[in-house]
Amino acid sequence: MSDFENYAAYEQFTINQDWAGICALNSVNLDSFGTKKELGVLPNYLEEGEVVFGLTSGLLKQSGTSNSSDWGTNTWLVVLTNERFLFLDHALLTKSVDTQSVRHDKVQAVSASQGLLLGKIQVDLGARVIMIDNCQKATVAIIADLANKWIRLEQKRASLAAQGASAARRTQEEASSRLVERQLHNQERIIALLEEIRDRLGR
Repeated sequence: MSDFENYAAYEQFTINQDWAGICALNSVNLDSFGTKKELGVLPNYLEEGEVVFGLTSGLLKQSGTSNSSDWGTNTWLVVLTNERFLFLDHALLTKSVDTQSVRHDKVQAVSASQGLLLGKIQVDLGARVIMIDNCQKATVAIIADLANKWIRLEQKRASLAAQGASAARRTQEEASSRLVERQLHNQERIIALLEEIRDRLGR
């Protein structure tokens, strides 16, 4: 993906499971506070060929899918990849891991805000907004910027693909139209020839 800056580096760091390297590439430090378990199991939840662009950790409110052994507000690992936003929450007392993911085609926008010490990320899905609070301040702008750039790039690719498919359909339709025209022309010539033969035989 030469049109996305540092894509090859992100890909290699992901293959090596070098999360600190990805953070360094983004000019931030790896914040593993409260998410060491999540970072340890992250490779198990990545799809084949999935590339990690950025990581942070933050607080999400307890939901219906949250680990039942936890309570209150949970610390989640937030992972931005080339496929989705991936959220991981490892239970405190068991090996249970709660996962949620949002594909980029569902995301309308990603925004970040920074306070004095911490920041937050908002992932706008249209019908609802996922808010990750109390994130490392430096990471939120990076995550939002990378996400929005990648989503715009994907939208551009989708638009170009749609234009290409539309142009291919038009070309095919034009070719089919020319073929029909030739067939009609040939039929007219055959009919004219048959009429000429009939006239000659009738003399």
